[in-house]
Amino acid sequence: MAELTVGDRFPAASLTDIDGQMVEFPEIFKNSRATIVFFYRGRW
Repeated sequence: MAELTVGDRFPAASLTDIDGQMVEFPEIFKNSRATIVFFYRGRW
């Protein structure tokens, strides 16, 4: 995946949130001006 820059659209995706619920990215961005996406690959 290429780096996103200011003004780019985030790719369509759904992930599991901290509560275990599936979340679609458009829903995350709809109600806030800023969103932080943290990707944790796993435990080593």
